[in-house]
Amino acid sequence: MKAKTLKIVALLITLCFVVAVAFFAWQAKNFEIDASADTLLMKDNKHYLITQQAAERYNPAEFILIAYKPKDQSIFAKETLQRIDKISQEINQIERVKAVRSLVNVPIFTGLKQFSVNISTDDLTWEKQQYNAQEFEKKLTNHPLYEGLLFNSEHTAIGMQVVFKEPNTLKTLQSDIVAIQSLQLKRELTKPESEKLDKLKLKKSIIDKELDEKRINEIEAIREILQPYSSSGEFFLGGNNLLAYQLIKIIKNDLILFGSIILIIISIVLFTLFRQLRWVILPLVCCAASVVCTLGLLAIFGLKVTVISANVIALQIILSLALIIHLIVQYQELLQEGLSEQQALVTETIKRKIKPCFYAGLTTAIGFGSLIFSGIQPVISFGWMMVIAMLVTLFVSLILFPALLITTLKVNTNVKKHSAISFLMHSCANIVNQQPKMIIMASIVVTAIGIAGCFRLTAENSFLDYFKDSTDVYRELSFIDQHFGGSTSFDILYTVPQHQRKAELELSASAVQSISDIQQKLASHSAVGNITSIADFTLIAKTVAGKPLTEYELTALYRGLDNDLKNDLFGSYFNEEQQQIRISSRIKDSTPSLNRSELLTSIRQDMNDLGIDEKDYQLTNLFVLYQDILSRLVKSQFFTLSIVYLAMALVLWVIFSSIKVALIALIPNIITTATIMGIMGIFGIPLDLMTLTIAAVAMGISVDDTIHYVHRYLEENKKDQDTAVENSHLSVGYAVIYTTAVIILGFAALMFSDFVPSILFGLLTSAAMGIALLTDITILPVLLNRFIRNDKRETPQTATQGDKNN
Repeated sequence: MKAKTLKIVALLITLCFVVAVAFFAWQAKNFEIDASADTLLMKDNKHYLITQQAAERYNPAEFILIAYKPKDQSIFAKETLQRIDKISQEINQIERVKAVRSLVNVPIFTGLKQFSVNISTDDLTWEKQQYNAQEFEKKLTNHPLYEGLLFNSEHTAIGMQVVFKEPNTLKTLQSDIVAIQSLQLKRELTKPESEKLDKLKLKKSIIDKELDEKRINEIEAIREILQPYSSSGEFFLGGNNLLAYQLIKIIKNDLILFGSIILIIISIVLFTLFRQLRWVILPLVCCAASVVCTLGLLAIFGLKVTVISANVIALQIILSLALIIHLIVQYQELLQEGLSEQQALVTETIKRKIKPCFYAGLTTAIGFGSLIFSGIQPVISFGWMMVIAMLVTLFVSLILFPALLITTLKVNTNVKKHSAISFLMHSCANIVNQQPKMIIMASIVVTAIGIAGCFRLTAENSFLDYFKDSTDVYRELSFIDQHFGGSTSFDILYTVPQHQRKAELELSASAVQSISDIQQKLASHSAVGNITSIADFTLIAKTVAGKPLTEYELTALYRGLDNDLKNDLFGSYFNEEQQQIRISSRIKDSTPSLNRSELLTSIRQDMNDLGIDEKDYQLTNLFVLYQDILSRLVKSQFFTLSIVYLAMALVLWVIFSSIKVALIALIPNIITTATIMGIMGIFGIPLDLMTLTIAAVAMGISVDDTIHYVHRYLEENKKDQDTAVENSHLSVGYAVIYTTAVIILGFAALMFSDFVPSILFGLLTSAAMGIALLTDITILPVLLNRFIRNDKRETPQTATQGDKNN
């Protein structure tokens, strides 16, 4: 192709990319962040469906808990309660707030002379009675409902429960969705049912999006209301809404701040390595194009960024640069060989590097694609996002970058080499050639230690551990967890067995006794915090009446209550139609040495000890759902690794047309993943939804350099067997060093995040890349020398023939 024609083609390609970037930038405005608790859960499995079913049946209120710890006053003092009342009135002005419950306005019950159906709960509040501090404290000490919910057991902090209204349309949609989902517990959905479910979920997602924005505004409004009162004491906010709010802030921070930090670090590294501004600006332009196009595609496909995929932008920037650096190094190498015409330089660069770059990008996509088979929904979504990102990166790196080189740059023959890197590569090549046995032995020892460490991998973690203990979110959540009955919701749904039912009664005495026994068993576990059920209301009735109510008196009281009061007191804990009782509790995530699996096993044993049949109860809610994911992590880790190893072996076989070369190329990456997983096991770093992805990510990224090195070695081996290692080290070795430096420094920036999984992800991925570099310039050339060098004909195109000769 003539130079003029080539330049026109390059210009057209550049213009097409400008239009594409503009289009995807417009689409990117619909790009969404989702930080709801659901993003950390498995959808449509048994535990999730049961929990959704229970939420529909008992309709627990959406609320935020505000804990207030006054500095110099008792929580029962008149001044404290008046301050709480004033704050509550201000919060009540927020549009969606239904009520603010606190010790000021909830019925106390204790101290009544009798408990009747004509009771007026408004007359039982501090607001009406104006109890003095001593009397009020006496009435509330060991209160079965409010201690641990509206004040702590130490009597040092008081709580406000801000209850929100649920949009009627959302409630209706959720009911319809749960009705269809419940069928999945019994059978497969029909095609019309699945289509209807998808339509309902789409409608709900639109309302949820609007509601999420409102929730953010509500929390910020509440914080503004609390600010003027901060001088009188400390405020702590808790609840699922607050967790989602904090996670959204962290995701935005990681997307914007760390994306920017990584760009700055990379700019400095690129300029240090290549010492020319052109090799900073062009790669960054390509990175920007890749990111914008990816965000637009994610918006089109409806893939939302969650805490698991918050690093998708940083990953794409780094992976784009890794490919571009290989192209730059090849371009500079051709300059040193004597080529001086720009179009010829670019054409030859692409000709030599298109295959290894394409295959490197493909294997990286496969590495991320293995996460699709993890069986864990948020990890699956992350896998799809990174597959899309890598395909975009390939197009930009192999099409836009060379087009920009042709249309914007003139040849600059000033190629800077680094003497330190040259010395390192020379020394490493000498060690490979002179000490192969030592390298093999060292590799075997490191791999063995790594494999041994893998057997110590655990999957135990808590939501609190996701945040640095120096952050405000950790301070707030841990205070709520320790002083207000726990962080993670956990319910037992007890279906009253036939032998405990009486036709003339709502609840029999034996059913109530079973609930009380279950509560006592739960309370015996130090990790179980606040526990509430209808048994607590019978305790209140007992306190008022001076004696336990008979089952007939309890039924008469229940049936005589006003419907609104009945729903307030019993609706969230008792379902007449199903004869099912909900025992609501929360787990204290800050409990030392908490083992979720053992706790659930112990609770099931408790139920067995009480003689309760498995068919008569279900364990549900966030604690069970989260533990369900944790239980899958280790199994999922080894399953995804098995898939990625197999896929990589097949792709490498196709790339090099030799099973022998493919297996050799796979060995450094096996050493890398085994070592990094072993480090996690040895240092007690648990698997979570982010660290689960590290092995696949490391494998996908590190294999890129392996492919480039093997490709170059096979070319050099054909020319001169004796100098193949040294020539490979002094050519592609530069690119391997450069890409590794960019990746390590880029990911190391994540250590400044407030989100602990992001910190671990950054540090472990950086460590993995360092290990991958060592294996690529040591054990890989040793194995290639040992098994490939004796056949001069072995090249990427002729390696198959080499296999036949061996």
